[in-house]
Amino acid sequence: MKTSISPPSNIKKSRVGFHYFPDTLHYQESDLQTWLPILQSMNASWLVMQSETKRAIPEHFLAGLVQAGIEPMIRMNLSLASPPDPEELQPILESYARWGVHIVQFFDRPNDRSAWQSTHWVQQDLVERFTNQFMPFANLSVDIGLIPAFPALMPGGSYWDTAFLRSTLESFSRQAKSRLMDVM
Repeated sequence: MKTSISPPSNIKKSRVGFHYFPDTLHYQESDLQTWLPILQSMNASWLVMQSETKRAIPEHFLAGLVQAGIEPMIRMNLSLASPPDPEELQPILESYARWGVHIVQFFDRPNDRSAWQSTHWVQQDLVERFTNQFMPFANLSVDIGLIPAFPALMPGGSYWDTAFLRSTLESFSRQAKSRLMDVM
């Protein structure tokens, strides 16, 4: 079964985008009023924002971006040591989908030793273990209608970034996850 998920046509097509604050403290109406005109003046088409796992970014903030034609991209920096149960995130992810979000990213820099507990880093099959943690979140996202983005990798990294990416894509392929590959 092929899943086709695409952003709406009102999203700008420029390649300009930004990463918002590296925390979740700047989602008030006043923040939107301050930053939206700046983003618009720079012709931004996307904005990466941090999200907590227990509380969503407020709807008014996301709606303001979507109405301005700026694609909100949600990043959830889940712990590789103890990620939450994917079902715990379902209500937040469903809300994001209803509010016009299309892209969500789970985890951050899984190819770097600092993302893992030292006892987990030294075990064999790091890529397979990462894939096994990533897949339930990615599949849940697809089921909800969101596009799961592959997490950012540390350039170079403790595990070379291009080797990690290649091995992960091979792992997806071996596990017959073509549905996920079609959307990612």
